[in-house]
Amino acid sequence: MKRTLILHIGAHRTATSALQEYLHANFDPLQEKGFFYPFKVRRHLKMMNNLFNGERTPADVTQTLTTRADKRPHPIRTIILSDEDVCMRRDLSVLAKFREWFDVKVVFTLRRQDTWLESWFFQNIKWQWNQKLSHCTFDDFMAMREDFHWIHYDRYLRHLEKLFGQDNIIVNVHERGQMKGGPIETFCDSIGLTDREGFRAPAHINESYSPAISEFMRCLPLDEASPGYRSVLTTACAEIDKALQGGARKQSERLMPPEQRAAVMADYAAGNRAVAQRYFGREELFFDPLPAADAPLARMELPADSYALMRDLVTPLMQAMIVHQAAEKAERKAEQQG
Repeated sequence: MKRTLILHIGAHRTATSALQEYLHANFDPLQEKGFFYPFKVRRHLKMMNNLFNGERTPADVTQTLTTRADKRPHPIRTIILSDEDVCMRRDLSVLAKFREWFDVKVVFTLRRQDTWLESWFFQNIKWQWNQKLSHCTFDDFMAMREDFHWIHYDRYLRHLEKLFGQDNIIVNVHERGQMKGGPIETFCDSIGLTDREGFRAPAHINESYSPAISEFMRCLPLDEASPGYRSVLTTACAEIDKALQGGARKQSERLMPPEQRAAVMADYAAGNRAVAQRYFGREELFFDPLPAADAPLARMELPADSYALMRDLVTPLMQAMIVHQAAEKAERKAEQQG
């Protein structure tokens, strides 16, 4: 009997980082339930990249997975691989080849497109891995909306269905009312991991920054820094954001005016309805209403006062860099003396 291979392919901004942390943290308890999250990494990005660029073949990866699963102290029925960047790829046919050795199930989580776009805009500013998206305005970002082909959910799911069969596609909806217990619990339930006794509780990670600090970061060339130095800068910005927010009420992360939001959702309406009918036997895919017409929008702006800009943003960033440099110097001195 074939083992089951769960391919969790995203989408981004649906608690994917928290899910990966949860699966990684529960490496041993998972095996007691017959599930295996291999390689002791949080995310299987490198392995997926190697598959898509041809450095590894599905047969090779299958052999590795099978050998590792066979060596576990408990019988393994299900192997889970997770990398949300997979959904950005237009052709997943290489992954369909795993069907020769496994009973493959693909998990794809859908977030309503308007809120996904706003969240994705902030995320690209935060991590700056794509220069095209790291520094653009929201209007420029929205002009590139068709680049995000995977949020045409009906079209993308039909590609998955052609490769894996509709019965092998697990669709979850990232909406509070449609996630019993939360996004991680919903994922686990959807793959049959219902007994989670003894598991470490999920963590909440990879939160978005406020619009104010996001605008500051959008103007910084973080993508030109080395990964280590960029991490320091990003962490410093996170600390600045916490200090600025204090006990203040959370700022709005909504960027689209009502007319634009309605127009965006109208573009996806037919596809969303088709997905709702095909997978859930209903007419509406998402239940939450659009924000009210008078809902406040995020203010993506720097302090107009130059002294406030220096005091609240530039000076704390410089202080964090000075502390980091001093720590590095002390570490090098300790190594030399040791």
